[in-house]
Amino acid sequence: MGESIDNALITQFLDTVHIQSQQRKARLRPYVTVIPMKGDNAAYDGIGTVEAREIKGRVQPVQFTDIEHLRRKIARRRFEVTIPVDSADVRGMLTNPTNQYAQAIVMGIERRFDRLCVEAMFSDVLTGRNFDDRITAAEDGVLTVDATSGLTYEKLLEIKQNFIDADVGNDMPEKFVLGIAGDEHTDLMSETKLVSGDYSRSYVIDKGEIQNAVGFDIIKYAGKAKKPMLEVNSSNVRSCFAASTRGIVVGVSLTPKFDVSERKDYYETHQVQMIVEMGAVRTEGKLVQKVLTTATAA
Repeated sequence: MGESIDNALITQFLDTVHIQSQQRKARLRPYVTVIPMKGDNAAYDGIGTVEAREIKGRVQPVQFTDIEHLRRKIARRRFEVTIPVDSADVRGMLTNPTNQYAQAIVMGIERRFDRLCVEAMFSDVLTGRNFDDRITAAEDGVLTVDATSGLTYEKLLEIKQNFIDADVGNDMPEKFVLGIAGDEHTDLMSETKLVSGDYSRSYVIDKGEIQNAVGFDIIKYAGKAKKPMLEVNSSNVRSCFAASTRGIVVGVSLTPKFDVSERKDYYETHQVQMIVEMGAVRTEGKLVQKVLTTATAA
């Protein structure tokens, strides 16, 4: 009679691999402009405003109107994720984890896309014909809104007023995005004027989360991540953002290159790798605002 096996002692290997909870896609991709980029750098060009001049009298000479040409540097940066796959690990599983590794890599690249955009919102910008001039976010017109006492309905109105006064979105419909974390979402959910039907007929709450407030699409990031998307300083002040969809341009010079290859320099090892080249720049300071809030201490 064959030897019996206690099924309770058999280790079960499932045909799935758990991927940790994390941001899985670039949340800002629908809210920025993506352009192809060739060479090491690219120039984002724009033009300033002009005013019409009144002509007084007959047969007057032409007077040219100066127009400012705005050129901003998009520097190409290269990002990669490389994961080794040891055959010894694979033999301990029913399925090859390569596909799950690839999924984890893509998520890492997608998060880098968002991080690149957020960095560009408040970074210095190189301008001029040869990119010789450096201007800070404040010099560029990026306003800072102090909401450290709480992100309230009134603070959202202040942000909206700043955009209106800067003539952003006044002539035609324009989409705006507000990037926050859990603390700020809790603040907004406590604002009766945002969540009560007595004040608004717009359905902004879906499945217990606020999706839109005062015309801003809400993007939520993990406030307790090891490396949070929204920077928190030593005083627990978080840098959230409000931006027009015209505020950030991302240049992509290399479509993500995915490769699975054997590593001859290691025993029974393959590598799963993805490389992407991209850069981002703020197009105009008045299209972006920094919103300072208070983060709950970890």
